[in-house]
Amino acid sequence: MRVFPLTLEDCGQAARLHQAAFFKGWKEKDFQEFLENPLVYGLKTEENHDLSGFILWREVEDEAEILTLVVAPAYQRMGRGSFLLTALSEILIKKRIQNLFLEVAEDNNQAQDFYRKHNFVLQSKRPHYYPRQEGKFISAFIFLKKLVKKTT
Repeated sequence: MRVFPLTLEDCGQAARLHQAAFFKGWKEKDFQEFLENPLVYGLKTEENHDLSGFILWREVEDEAEILTLVVAPAYQRMGRGSFLLTALSEILIKKRIQNLFLEVAEDNNQAQDFYRKHNFVLQSKRPHYYPRQEGKFISAFIFLKKLVKKTT
């Protein structure tokens, strides 16, 4: 398996995968705006030239935040998400990024287990964050992974 940079040409496929994965999935324009931001980066995996998974993140000084990680249903539970996350961690460590954050919906137990397996630790809870059916909202859990220890 190999990773490649996520590009503006991938925005349509990325939006379709994201909308299938999340209640309020992002649109193609959202991905275009993210990728035009100089602080946002993305990696992808492909299968037969089709997007099979991607990770999008933002870097600010010595911290990074995963904005989203999506694997196409046909490729889930095959190590693709772990591969993308490991590739990201390696990139961030080389850049001396110290902390990697992300948010996970309170009802997304599969994602919470996945990130815990990759040494993320629950830091806090953001109440009423993610929209759900019938105008309801659920909390987001904020996870942290320490990548590089600060040197003095």
